[in-house]
Amino acid sequence: YREDVQKHRITKLFLTSLFAFVLMQNISFADVLEFAQVSDVHYTLENKVLDRYLYFLSLSLKKTNPDFVVFLGDNVDKSREEDVIGFMRSIHNINTPYYIVLGKTDAHKLSGIEKDIYLDIVTTFNRNQRDKEKYYFFKPNSKFICVVLDDTSDFAPSKHGEISDEQIAWLDTLLTKYPNKLFLIFHHSPLLPPRVEYKLSMLNTEKYQSMLDKHNNILLISSGHYHQEAVQTDEKGVRHISAPAFKDIPHSYQLIKIIYDEKTLKSPKDIEVTVTKVKV
Repeated sequence: YREDVQKHRITKLFLTSLFAFVLMQNISFADVLEFAQVSDVHYTLENKVLDRYLYFLSLSLKKTNPDFVVFLGDNVDKSREEDVIGFMRSIHNINTPYYIVLGKTDAHKLSGIEKDIYLDIVTTFNRNQRDKEKYYFFKPNSKFICVVLDDTSDFAPSKHGEISDEQIAWLDTLLTKYPNKLFLIFHHSPLLPPRVEYKLSMLNTEKYQSMLDKHNNILLISSGHYHQEAVQTDEKGVRHISAPAFKDIPHSYQLIKIIYDEKTLKSPKDIEVTVTKVKV
């Protein structure tokens, strides 16, 4: 009887150890990409409270330690050179690589500074963004490609976003060139908004959507503009993530975690994406 009990204990210990080993192997194969997105800061030199919370943001990012940060546009409240410089100085102590998206209030010829001047300031302060391009891409690792598009007007401020034919063609080429990479797309106005509000909607979406529908390597599209947090998934499994406005109390941003492995890398629908709202 004692021998049977001993054999049972040994067998149980072996199976437990084997299960733990297999579990650890599965965990070791899983990879994580984590990034933060901050939207609609609407910075002004006069708003000292907001300036202080941007400092708190840098402290929060040190704790959460994402792989990169994206500012989703409307970074300044008025298209003034001094405010853009002030904004870039306020976020300059962020140690995490960060990237800037143009928003409707940031740069326009009619009643503000032109995009070239805006981007000249951005690239002067931001060591990760040296090319003065309105739209561009970067690679956070070997598996993902991040694309930043400009849906804002060049001439006058507008509440409507629109992706130009030039950018649609450029993105189409990029998606075709890298079919085995997963794409994260960022622009200020959402393609799939968190609520119906025509005065804020993106214009002429048919051509943009039609191009996206050709491809199966798009994981998510992130934007701001509506000052409302939401996560939606379309028929192809693409996540559409809307960010809250940082300027609004309680001054928050989103932390997005993507858990993937080699088996699920080519299937966006099966990749785990979690979105956490973080108060600073």
